[in-house]
Amino acid sequence: MSRIPPVEDNSFWPEDQEGEVSQHQAFATMGELFRVMAHRPQVARQTMQLLQTVMRSGSVEPRLKELLAIRVSQVNYCHY
Repeated sequence: MSRIPPVEDNSFWPEDQEGEVSQHQAFATMGELFRVMAHRPQVARQTMQLLQTVMRSGSVEPRLKELLAIRVSQVNYCHY
């Protein structure tokens, strides 16, 4: 549980765009983190954009990046 209470307002999450997965769905595993960051919406949106760029582009397959993120979380005893 975070020290700062998460924002419960759903208006922070952008609407789904046709043919695209919403950022809310893409980061469902980190929902608590982004609800806390929602106290600073501009920072939260830029962080989501950075994560989308890192996870969806480049020469390494997104699935492998996801597996690596899970393993790093396990090694550090963190909930993913």
